[in-house]
Amino acid sequence: MNGYQLAVALFALLSSAVCLWAIVVILRSPHLRFKPLWLAGSLFGFAGLGIDWSHPDDLVLLYGIAIPVVMTFKVVATGQIIVRAYFPVVAAIALAEARGPKN
Repeated sequence: MNGYQLAVALFALLSSAVCLWAIVVILRSPHLRFKPLWLAGSLFGFAGLGIDWSHPDDLVLLYGIAIPVVMTFKVVATGQIIVRAYFPVVAAIALAEARGPKN
């Protein structure tokens, strides 16, 4: 495992953890308004990293919208295994909002 693969794997774990943690916090938060919208937004990733796992020479910075936050697929024609991980920005904002009302 080279450095690029490690970076994408750690970023994918971080993105997944933030997404799942935000879902739990949103469901348990008593004062958060518009919970269904926060939950839906927490599933979307907006910017991230990508790599061809079978030939990890290039790390790609991705911009866009993706659901789910971590995707892995194989290109049948070439045999490439692509890993893409996007950071769930709405989930991070929801975690900050769910901390409680400001006094």
